[in-house]
Amino acid sequence: MIPSTGMWETERCQFRLPGFGGAAVFLRALSVPGIEMDDGDEDAHGLALDVMLLTPTYHAWYMRRACDPGYVERLSDWLFRAGDDELPEQSVENLSDEGTGLVLAVLSSDGGHVGIEASVVKDLDDPVPEADVISFETSRLVLVAAAEAVRVLDGSDPYDTDEGYPA
Repeated sequence: MIPSTGMWETERCQFRLPGFGGAAVFLRALSVPGIEMDDGDEDAHGLALDVMLLTPTYHAWYMRRACDPGYVERLSDWLFRAGDDELPEQSVENLSDEGTGLVLAVLSSDGGHVGIEASVVKDLDDPVPEADVISFETSRLVLVAAAEAVRVLDGSDPYDTDEGYPA
């Protein structure tokens, strides 16, 4: 569950995957009533995301897209593997989420950089889906750091332990 935040604390539930040259994928978490939770409780508030694709010449927002259960954890794992694997374009499967319509793929890599493709289905109800697609390069370090940072979307904090270190 996303923690309640005041109007000045909204940054806490936002995530940005930056790329070189100004490209980025932004995710903003929302708590939406009526979305089925992992425990099957449809009356509880579930996680939805606003998804934005950004380049220096283009941006598009897709609002209130309900996440599949466990999506933030799967996204965190995907980001880590994309940054850590030697040849992620061969070893890391595409990450797709039907609820948000977001698909992430690794296109290329070298010692310090990884090429990412992000696509979002424009209309989730369209029988022949059309997608917005951006491709960008980012650093491996950014991907590994993002694997931890993305966990704010579901309200988890890897440093929220008694000792102040990851569990």
